[in-house]
Amino acid sequence: MRFRLPWLPIVQVWQTLKANSRYDVAPGEERLIGVCTHTNPFRLVGRATIVLLVALMSAGCTAVPRLAMQAERYQLEIRMNPASHELTGRATLDMVSTQGAAVVTHQPVGVELLLHPDLRITSVVASGAEVIRASRVNDGAPAAAEFQPTTYQIILARPVRRMTLFVEYQGRLWQNVAAGEVAGEIHNETVRAHIGEEGIFLGESHWYPRPAVDNDTAAGPADYTVLVDPIQGMEVLASAEEDMELSQRLGRLAWRSPYPLPGMVLVGGPHVVHRITRDNVTISLHLKADQAQHADGLFDAVSRQFDRYEPLIGPYPARQFSVVDNFFSSGFAFPTFTLLSSAVIDMGRWSQTTHGYLDHEMLHCWWGNGIFVNPGDGNWCEALASYGANYYGYVLDGDEVEARRKRRNYCHFLSRIPAATDRPLGTYDRPGGCSRSIAYDKGAMVFHMLARKMGQENFWAAMRRFTAEYVGKTASWDDIRRLCEAQSGLDLGTFFGQWVRRPGCPDMTIQRARYDSTAGVLELSVGQTGPAFEVNLPIRITHTGGTTDVDVAIEVAEQTVGIPLDAAPVTVELDPDYHVFRRMPPDAIIPTTAATMRGKSLATVLPAGHVPEAYDAMRSIFESGVAQGSRHILVTGEIGPGRLAESCVVILGEAVRDEYVAAFLEAIEFPVHWRSDGFEFEGVGYNDPGHALLCTSLHPGVEGGGVTVVFANSEAALPKPANIPMYDRSLVIFNDRTPIVRKDFESRKIVRVE
Repeated sequence: MRFRLPWLPIVQVWQTLKANSRYDVAPGEERLIGVCTHTNPFRLVGRATIVLLVALMSAGCTAVPRLAMQAERYQLEIRMNPASHELTGRATLDMVSTQGAAVVTHQPVGVELLLHPDLRITSVVASGAEVIRASRVNDGAPAAAEFQPTTYQIILARPVRRMTLFVEYQGRLWQNVAAGEVAGEIHNETVRAHIGEEGIFLGESHWYPRPAVDNDTAAGPADYTVLVDPIQGMEVLASAEEDMELSQRLGRLAWRSPYPLPGMVLVGGPHVVHRITRDNVTISLHLKADQAQHADGLFDAVSRQFDRYEPLIGPYPARQFSVVDNFFSSGFAFPTFTLLSSAVIDMGRWSQTTHGYLDHEMLHCWWGNGIFVNPGDGNWCEALASYGANYYGYVLDGDEVEARRKRRNYCHFLSRIPAATDRPLGTYDRPGGCSRSIAYDKGAMVFHMLARKMGQENFWAAMRRFTAEYVGKTASWDDIRRLCEAQSGLDLGTFFGQWVRRPGCPDMTIQRARYDSTAGVLELSVGQTGPAFEVNLPIRITHTGGTTDVDVAIEVAEQTVGIPLDAAPVTVELDPDYHVFRRMPPDAIIPTTAATMRGKSLATVLPAGHVPEAYDAMRSIFESGVAQGSRHILVTGEIGPGRLAESCVVILGEAVRDEYVAAFLEAIEFPVHWRSDGFEFEGVGYNDPGHALLCTSLHPGVEGGGVTVVFANSEAALPKPANIPMYDRSLVIFNDRTPIVRKDFESRKIVRVE
């Protein structure tokens, strides 16, 4: 039976306990715990002890062995005041020792709790254990870059297998949210815990006390009950299922976890809630009042994703799903809801239908928030969600052109990663692990290659088994490998070893193609630079009868294979549709703004005279990845010879008409030409005031570098600066800020057959 306390001020709790004769307080020991002491201030008569914390100090505390425990159940009772940023909380933790039979000592032991540094524990009550004292071990750091929770130590008279802790705590949670907003970035990762009138975000930031765990050890999934006092003018949501019966009975907002969860998130805002029911799942939209026009589109988008993915990966693992408007830049997924920034929601149909937005976050309901990432291994869920939504969404659309473009871009963009920072996919979210682009983009390609290897039907069957067996549990890359092996009957050790556990990718070229007409065999020599990868390499052969696509097994650095062929071949091309993740030579990578932004130095060319404010924002975005001393601002009329020859270049607006700039663009064969009333591309003129251009070419003097031009026929037509890095195209032509022409400048490596 659980020991329960009403929601009362702590002094009243103490008085109530004494009045009920639950405690026999020894003479001379009626004191508040302010320092560590060797005497027990409260002597237990029943099953519970209480410690009040007022001015906790760590000095003078005697070290005791640590008792590792985890919480099996949490009950969180929360009051929040957005106007004052205050939180008052009471957490009930049903805890169990993780040391099992190893707990044999009868000496005092310490249990550690972690809490956000801007909060403080005011009382601890134990049921099933005798508490000697409680103290703060360290001072946490609230700054986002160095966030560290405060550690509290609860000293028990002796080890216990199980106990319940009742912890009261309070504090003020506020962050300068605007400080973490970065132009061109869609995720503000700096926000951890904030309560304000603009919104509430209590993420994975120890906003409630949690037992400390060792590195590489998951906080074991637990059952949660969350009770929140209503806030006038605010809609609050927890990452669990709403319990309407409990809420009505208690007069408080109530949620219960649909399955064991590794943590709890609480969000809120000045929203209006829209609801529908689909196949016994309640879909809710928490939107601002002026976003009501997006409700129908969002309901359709959510329903469409359920229809698409449930047949592939199994039933949605909860009874509720919500889309919540957020007050800072985000696309965050949590159990039972996704948190989207206002900017994304206000994009309307574009963000509802473009792959990698809502569909990506919804897939995390299965991968990452339904099945949890094992912290002792790398984060696999971003790779799997990127494959399923960002890439496979186009396959489900039946759009092979866009699916190929996505595979191509993964190969092209990741080819720019320096060898020094090219770390294994399986290290994402680990200390010193791989970058986000490797996790998302290379990860998507790895799952594409895995599905091709084991067969698409087998792959999705394995994903359904994944859902059936692992929801509410943690999983690793090795668990995914075992499921795929069981489903396909293949040994996938080499595949996962080279693509997940090793860095890099194949750097392959066709070294020679020779046709033996007597034998009717095409002899193909393929070489790899660096450590060899084992791949089934697609080859396209053009011959007198048309084209033939074949896969050849490549296992070593230098390999010659024979391909029987009746018709005389003319040319061969290595993996023209990009089914194998591979490194591309710099002159073959399609130019986009990424080529310009990632250069070692950058020259920004501005027109003389009036400079629109948007140009300053664009300049800042392009300069964000370039060292301060390598940024150069040039003004037309003052540009000397050679100033654009050795740096990546951004040319803005009327600067294109400068004599020297025009000569430079002509010399690099820039594909756009300027007219007195606008510009011309591929023989078509664009002279309306609403026309604008974003175009990047490769810079012949900077390996892998780019030259980007942003030009508009009127200041009002300029594209939004923050959106510029999101266009993964070589050229985009806009009309009133809406793309009307898209083009990529792709260079293909075709080899003639001897």
